[in-house]
Amino acid sequence: MLEVNSHKHLKQYYQNNVASWPHNLTLTRLISRYLSSKDNTFIRLTSDSRNYWWPGLLIPLCLHDSNIVLILSEKQRRQLFEVELPKLISSRLVFDYVEGIEFIPSEKKIWVLKYQDLIFAHEQGLLVNRQLIFPESEFMSNELRNSMSIKITPKDWEHLIYSHSSFETSIIEIHERLSRKLFSQSSTTDRFVRIDNREILSLKEILKNDFPLTMPWKQAFNSVNNEWVTWAKLDNKTLSWDWYIQPMIPLQGLTGLLSNNTLLLLTNSGESDSLLLDLNVKKVSFPVKVNLGNTLNQEPIPLFVPKRQPLPNTPHFYRHIVRQCQRLILSRIHATIIIVDDLQLRLQLTSELAGEFGLRVVHETTNIETNGIICCSCNWWIINQHNLPIPDQLIFPMIPLPTLESPLIAARVERLKYQGRNWFQEFLLPETLAILLKSVAFIRGKDVRVAILDGRMRYRSWGKLIFNALEPWVVLERLLPY
Repeated sequence: MLEVNSHKHLKQYYQNNVASWPHNLTLTRLISRYLSSKDNTFIRLTSDSRNYWWPGLLIPLCLHDSNIVLILSEKQRRQLFEVELPKLISSRLVFDYVEGIEFIPSEKKIWVLKYQDLIFAHEQGLLVNRQLIFPESEFMSNELRNSMSIKITPKDWEHLIYSHSSFETSIIEIHERLSRKLFSQSSTTDRFVRIDNREILSLKEILKNDFPLTMPWKQAFNSVNNEWVTWAKLDNKTLSWDWYIQPMIPLQGLTGLLSNNTLLLLTNSGESDSLLLDLNVKKVSFPVKVNLGNTLNQEPIPLFVPKRQPLPNTPHFYRHIVRQCQRLILSRIHATIIIVDDLQLRLQLTSELAGEFGLRVVHETTNIETNGIICCSCNWWIINQHNLPIPDQLIFPMIPLPTLESPLIAARVERLKYQGRNWFQEFLLPETLAILLKSVAFIRGKDVRVAILDGRMRYRSWGKLIFNALEPWVVLERLLPY
């Protein structure tokens, strides 16, 4: 009956709203089946779904609201409350919910939680026999990791010394030794430098079990082990640093949450998904796996990937991407988005292009001219794309592979190497495909060309996997006058 009622209400919903995605009827059936059967379910959506899948998810929840927990990022939360719920109200559907952890809802209300609230609710034993729903689950690990992240600032060191004055000399010695070591390894401003986990253990030994009860030191002493990564962000101007501590695989510490509840994961990650690999390691299986949508029915992307491009490790690669960006930008009347994750390269490219195109060139700001040129990271573009006009083109000077200069990425690769696993195929490549697909999903079907200026697309065997993931696309052999 839930499937039938969901179908009926979705059709009524579309009497007031445009049907922008043809697969919502099928999605309502899958969501209804999950709610009724309580089987772990993994649904992979095609990239053309954008935000059009929301009614297919929300309508069954309105009709069957028992023991449901909906976990959302801040971006998803805004989409739900500012866009989707007003549409439901206009269609006379009631989304009966409680948000946050201030009030524990009855079983008959949908519980809407941020990732940070999810972790707190789990620690308090409030999430047992619930049905957990994670939209856009390809970012689930990152959201959990950021929510579990611990940050220790210079002020926190001062508080530690003040509250443990009998150990003041020893604490100061550790801090000064760490500072000298970190800055000796730094070659650039605001550099991230890995810290050995044994440093936090040396502090614990000094305090002799008289551990602080205040955050973040309590979290640090209770959490840090070989499953966590620690690093410092240095400020060379003030010679100060912040200590960051994050779990390498956040799902590692949430085994009870995963085993005591049923899961529904919606993802736009394409055929490769590193999250599934992490879940498999934790023995979490999905009896129901569905690919929803047909990539062949999507609008093809105009794709410009010239032959015989240099590789990023060659000396003339930088001049190559500068010249190609200049050619691509010439005569464009709408915005250009240049996506580079490497901060130093991005700032260098921003400066160089500003010398050519002046104030049109900006760095990670939504305040642009009609024909503005934005240099940004993948993550910034994904977060802010809805606040920008439709661009003429996306330019990727380099394939956005996760960098091993990141302490977290390096630690995960080291772990996979130690386990004898294929760290590139199992981790780096799936992460790259997920971020690329998310970057181009917004512009698909809007006559926006995508340029990739990295020779590895054609000279590396895995470049074919990126071409396949971006399907459908049409090749642009050369640049034509606008």
